Amino acid sequence: MNYIEQARIEADAADLEEDISKEFGKFNVNVKLKRLRVVGSRIIFSTKTKGNTREVHVRANAPEVQRKLRLPLFHVVKSNFNLYLIVSREQPVYGHLLDILNKPSYREAQARMCLPYIVGHDVLGCVVMDDLAHFPHLLLGGSTNSGKSVGLQALITSIAYSKSPSRVNFILIDVGATSLMPFEGLPHLSCPVVRNRMTAVETLTALTVEMERRIELEYTDSASFKRLPRLVVVIDEFPALFMGVDKSMARELTNSVSNLLQRGRHAKMHLALAAQNPTYQNMKIDLGNITARVAFKCAKKNFSEIILGEGGAENLAGHGDLLLRSPQFDSPQRVRGIYITPNELQQAVQHIKICHCDATSSKFNLVLPSSDLAELSGALGDNLACSVVRKWPPKEDQQLASVILWTLEHDSISTNMLMKEYNFGWNTASKLVSRLEDLGIVGRLDGKLPRDVIPSRPDDIPEEIIKFLEAAGYSKGSVIDSIYSR
Repeated sequence: MNYIEQARIEADAADLEEDISKEFGKFNVNVKLKRLRVVGSRIIFSTKTKGNTREVHVRANAPEVQRKLRLPLFHVVKSNFNLYLIVSREQPVYGHLLDILNKPSYREAQARMCLPYIVGHDVLGCVVMDDLAHFPHLLLGGSTNSGKSVGLQALITSIAYSKSPSRVNFILIDVGATSLMPFEGLPHLSCPVVRNRMTAVETLTALTVEMERRIELEYTDSASFKRLPRLVVVIDEFPALFMGVDKSMARELTNSVSNLLQRGRHAKMHLALAAQNPTYQNMKIDLGNITARVAFKCAKKNFSEIILGEGGAENLAGHGDLLLRSPQFDSPQRVRGIYITPNELQQAVQHIKICHCDATSSKFNLVLPSSDLAELSGALGDNLACSVVRKWPPKEDQQLASVILWTLEHDSISTNMLMKEYNFGWNTASKLVSRLEDLGIVGRLDGKLPRDVIPSRPDDIPEEIIKFLEAAGYSKGSVIDSIYSR
């Protein structure tokens, strides 16, 4: 910006100071503004409230003042207990993600971080960048067309663009949307993008096994542990994972994700969960283990409270406008989310593929249902230290395994209880109960009384039943939890 343009903006600051104070006065909000400095086209005012006016009154009436004065930029910011207004008569112009990634100064900053995440631009137009490894997990939320999907794509692109597959691996789970599909074939992927719920359960179970192996390795062979790549698990539309699965499978999902959130950071594993309208009911996990939050515009205040721990995101402008809560800041920061167009995303993915076409990385070996085998062929590596190879059981065995786990949660069951729980017909439910009797899970029929469940502690469960349940996708821990949940 030249000196003439800068002088014009500074001269305009006096007029803005008077106009803003006058407009606030129309709402009985008394403020005293003092120009501090000019940053580009932005003017920063120190704001003092007078009389009975409080900060909440300033924030509540700021959108109306902005509309009256037709100001493209109008932010109320609090820092070190002081209140500021950042305003501009010009529409701010923000650089796209690829522009920033290709600047030498930012490449140096990215090199110093383990998992560089370019979030966007702050209210002064400066780039906001943070390290996902320090979070160590992230929750993103926002309503439709708020910019959440682009934000998730920017997170993956930021990391993959600057780190090699030997440093970082991704596991992408995209059951309820398609925003992660452009990354199919990325050299950093440990497996193809997971699109099937049952496959997602299998993948998360494998990740918990890998986590335990890594934690043990850190104590037994720290040099080998340091060479392991970080694993970034990205799950878009996280609540969609629980749709259409039975209670036992939902519990398995919850346990796997909770374990990864609690102990994953010790194994260089990080989760990024995205949800459109998160609630405590549909998230199914303790969000307290996720310290970093990104809230795009929310449809309701309670969605903002779940994402951030407080309201505010419901008042955002949308289209990438977000609030960032990070260990780096004391309070949520207003950020204009970084933008990347579909064409730019395609260019970035192609660039990454070319740069790392000969690279190898640790990948999980998954044997999935036959419909997914073709998708996986040629995509799996041979460098996995902890592989989980399991053929998917027939539908009847999967059904029986679910019924066994449900049965172990009760002291006694009946055919009617099974019909009510699973919406089975009488013939199907009675055959399954008879099968449970043959397996030694329930006792014999005694008149019209419910059948007693025989195993009362984990040691009572036959080893072949444990193996059968593990083959169906249930861990031994979930079997034990079923008995102790009575």
